Amino acid sequence: MLVGEGDDGLHLEVPATPAHVGRLRRAVRGWLRQALGDRDPDAVDNLTLAVSEALENAAEHAYADRDEPGTMTLSAQRDPSGPGAVVISVTDTGRWRPPSVGAGYRGRGLALIEELADAHTVHPGPTGTTVTLRHPA
Repeated sequence: MLVGEGDDGLHLEVPATPAHVGRLRRAVRGWLRQALGDRDPDAVDNLTLAVSEALENAAEHAYADRDEPGTMTLSAQRDPSGPGAVVISVTDTGRWRPPSVGAGYRGRGLALIEELADAHTVHPGPTGTTVTLRHPA
């Protein structure tokens, strides 16, 4: 599961399954606690939940048209813009599925990410999707 982990960053690649979402969520929470320390516990909680939503989307939607799950990658690093600034990306190599209209209680992951992250981008493409979250210094 672990591709690389260092003092300044985290890089994990796993099968895109619901079971791996929890593992990556715990890994990013631990990394955020180390990166942000006690300065911003709300940011740790908010970013952990936002990352979890992005991972859930990758696990549930990116490979829905395949018999076997693909992979999802979680990368986190300190941003050189200042102490406490971080950048976290969730990437899959599956197919983008636009949010459905009228999904009821489902389909709120991207809206939740938007509320929880200070800044985020979603880049769907022919080779997968990357969701990037930024927390400023």
